[in-house]
Amino acid sequence: MHKTLLKLFLNPATASGGEPRLAEAYAQQWKFLKKVWNEENYGLERLVRLFLCAIQFLYPVLLIRDIFGRWGSRGRRLAVEVYAVLKFFFPLAVLFTRGYQSPAVIFLVVYLMSDTLVHILHLIFLADVHSAAISYRRSLVLIFLHYAEIAFGFAVIYRAYDLLSRPVDAIGALYFSIVATTTVGFGDITARDHAGQVVVMAQLMVCVLFVVIFINYFSQKLNEK
Repeated sequence: MHKTLLKLFLNPATASGGEPRLAEAYAQQWKFLKKVWNEENYGLERLVRLFLCAIQFLYPVLLIRDIFGRWGSRGRRLAVEVYAVLKFFFPLAVLFTRGYQSPAVIFLVVYLMSDTLVHILHLIFLADVHSAAISYRRSLVLIFLHYAEIAFGFAVIYRAYDLLSRPVDAIGALYFSIVATTTVGFGDITARDHAGQVVVMAQLMVCVLFVVIFINYFSQKLNEK
């Protein structure tokens, strides 16, 4: 049974035995930081690229890549995908179990959302530093998971701090967040005050980044053709 489940995620026919351990993720990230430091750029571009390389050390994805790198590239990629799936489901679990009543849980939701945001900014501003995507379809699946995670995370914030014009349950918070994310704006639910408006504006700005990423990936695919 476990072999069948494993085959859902990894086709044994494509695996090469004895795949060597990958370079340690922390050491690799430090090399990226030094490479950006030694670049002949300047101004805001330089500051943003240095910031994105440095802040990555605050998030668990480097630890995950470092631990599972011992199983080679496939082990690392699968571990990163599992992490993305867990981040996808976590805000939903918080929303439907009333976990948002705990400040620590809210902090964790925001922390994981910031991790995703930093990753998206990496794809935009540091695409030349990291290796090319191994699969166009895999990248789109992960971007979709990140996009949905952000929408679910903002729904938690709306619900936790009562930022909407009328009381909503978990489904209502999800409904408003997804409507805001898609910039449809039916108008049946709105931000209650300035705090809610600030959160909505932040969500829309994050959504613009995802639009840029999608356009970037689609344009790359067209160039390949």
